[in-house]
Amino acid sequence: MELKDVVAIAGQSGLHKIVGRSKNGLIVETIGSGRRFSTSFQDKVSVLEDISIYTQEEDMRLHLVLLKLKENGNVPTAKDDMKQLRAYLIDLIQLDSERVYDNDIKKLLNWYHTLKDVLDFDKLKAAGEAMDADVAAETATPEAASEAPVEEVKPKKAAAKKAAAPKTATPKNTAAPKANTKGAGASKTSYRPKAV
Repeated sequence: MELKDVVAIAGQSGLHKIVGRSKNGLIVETIGSGRRFSTSFQDKVSVLEDISIYTQEEDMRLHLVLLKLKENGNVPTAKDDMKQLRAYLIDLIQLDSERVYDNDIKKLLNWYHTLKDVLDFDKLKAAGEAMDADVAAETATPEAASEAPVEEVKPKKAAAKKAAAPKTATPKNTAAPKANTKGAGASKTSYRPKAV
């Protein structure tokens, strides 16, 4: 299983594997229990591949955090003392303690313990290296684009204004109003359906 196939759904406990797509959303299977259900447009679905964690230097992608937890080996559970969990993650990934809440730390550790047996960490490492190479290529291209010669933009010429014709007073229509030919209660305006 890869990280791009795993989602977290707000209001649903645990992690879910994407099994398919339906007309209104996704069909997912809960990891561990195997229960399948479909999501709707109202459900807030987060793909784990897109999640990152606040660190003191910059945001760290979730796949890097999971790899570091796997390399370290003895990962505490979410039921341990919160001060010890926070200190553990500060030492391991330089967690930004001011911006990461206790619930986020518990969720991260629960996710790791759920995924450690079903996630293919070799593919995760290879996908992470490919993603880092893509990011490095994207950051290199704006520099090359800024070195390219910039075309000078010429301002457009303003169009000459036409002189307004002098206004002449037109006499008011003093003719008698037309008689209603449609009948006594009919409206003066006729109904025309719009062409479809």
